[in-house]
Amino acid sequence: MKNIQFIAVGDLLVTLKDKIVLLWLFIMPIVFFAFIGSTTGGLSGGQNNVKTLAVWYAGDIQDPVYEQLSNYLQDNNFALRVFNNQQSLYKDQWTFDDYNRQLWVPDNPAQSLLNNQTVEITYRFSGGGMDSDYQVFKLYQSVYKTLADTIVLRSNYPQQASVLDFSILDEQIKAIGLDVSLAGEPRVIPNGYKQAVPGILVMFVMMIALTSGAITLLLERQSGALERLAATPVKRSQLIIGKCLGKWLLTSCQLVYGMIMGSLLFSISWGPYWHWVFILLFMWAGACAALAILLGSWGRSESQVSGIAVIGSLLLAALGGCWWPIEVAPVWMQQLALFLPTGWVMDALHRLMYFGDNLGDVSNHLIGLFVLMLLALTWAYQKFKFSA
Repeated sequence: MKNIQFIAVGDLLVTLKDKIVLLWLFIMPIVFFAFIGSTTGGLSGGQNNVKTLAVWYAGDIQDPVYEQLSNYLQDNNFALRVFNNQQSLYKDQWTFDDYNRQLWVPDNPAQSLLNNQTVEITYRFSGGGMDSDYQVFKLYQSVYKTLADTIVLRSNYPQQASVLDFSILDEQIKAIGLDVSLAGEPRVIPNGYKQAVPGILVMFVMMIALTSGAITLLLERQSGALERLAATPVKRSQLIIGKCLGKWLLTSCQLVYGMIMGSLLFSISWGPYWHWVFILLFMWAGACAALAILLGSWGRSESQVSGIAVIGSLLLAALGGCWWPIEVAPVWMQQLALFLPTGWVMDALHRLMYFGDNLGDVSNHLIGLFVLMLLALTWAYQKFKFSA
């Protein structure tokens, strides 16, 4: 046991001396938390928040087309701020410095449609990301629904179409009944920092283990350090377990640090079962440590190990739901994630943190990670070499 402890602690201290490792261990996760969390804030629940839309319209506010478009925009959670050249705040119709969503509607669009003239609507926005794309989609939806109403009116109600009276369509829509009943407990899909912090933490734990952990072991093989260690009274099994424990301690340091920073800087609540969340992530760190030993024992060059580690980590993170909520992905991708270890971890995290599930609902996930760790260690024992 002393030999295992000596090897594990020594391996951890040697790894922590590398400044690059420290950068990716403590600084880069925070950067990714902030960046990914801020750019994925509109992937799920945040999409229904009310967004302010500055509208320039100098025509008749009782214009039927303008009224219909305004109603659809408000139904899509746009709060309209209407301006025109009669107001003192904004006299220049192409300037809305205080608004990042801006819409220009031509004067009296109903008369233009009745005269078979083109009605050109202009929309500008600043910023980007998926949330902005979603707002554009909702604006398109409002415009095309207004256009569709006009087409239906002209096709079926020529008398109302002569004055663009949309009320008859509204009455028909209201005549449709919708029977609503509870299908089960609602599950609010996490978005923004709620998704990014645990997801990026899962990715970085894997990446740190497979890069620095596996490469360190490979360099020790190539430098002859493991051969010198083999000359001491240390068993092969003790060496492998000690190295694995050292990588486990390294990833656990990042795990604890990431959970604390997520709570302090991004107000992440790890849920009522936070202790099981920690155990789950601790098991994930152990599985990644075992995979690092396997990769370091099997790899033949630093570039080979580095390439497999980085590409493998990014690919598993993307397909497993670390970058975005897997619940918003296509069904085939959700099913694929259940066959990946990152998918197991993210599914269990969402269940424990946000969906109200308990330990019994994620027991298979924990068992799967434990089996993965044992299989990786067994294979690493078979592939382990003291020299390159």
